[in-house]
Amino acid sequence: MPFNFIREEAISQTREVVDKNLSRYQPLNYNRFMWWRTHTDNIKPLGKRALLKDRIINGDFNESSYFMQAQLALHQAKDKVNLNKHNHSDQLEILSVDLARYKRLMSDYDKEDNERLEALYEAFTSHFKITRNELIEELCNWSGDLLSYYEYCVQFKYETPFSVRKSKRGRPRKK
Repeated sequence: MPFNFIREEAISQTREVVDKNLSRYQPLNYNRFMWWRTHTDNIKPLGKRALLKDRIINGDFNESSYFMQAQLALHQAKDKVNLNKHNHSDQLEILSVDLARYKRLMSDYDKEDNERLEALYEAFTSHFKITRNELIEELCNWSGDLLSYYEYCVQFKYETPFSVRKSKRGRPRKK
């Protein structure tokens, strides 16, 4: 079968879970330049100079919505075709748009997820005295959310001098 990606085993999330997760995001109108996207996170990331806690609360390091959109594309493709009834050429004709949508969404997800993880690693390693490998190991074993891990680090990790925010920037006062 050429389109095994829409079989039950390939779809990791149920339709109800996908719909519930996508209901948190803002639906997009059709855009001919980004036609494969159906929802947006609607999060404007804060700059690197913003406080780490504020960036976590803002959702700068949260998972993007592209994975759930890709799962929705799989469910829509599964609804369109009967794998036992349609032959290969009919499947290709029916599912070509869904296959392209799925590939582009997964590509966007991989790119966005890597960018957010790199920003997370950079933010934590510059704010606390912790190596990247230690951070990865602790985050993999952490049972809570990112904000609770931040609060743990504030209590038990050494903050770097650059992480302390100065009250004013600019030219020093004359004495």
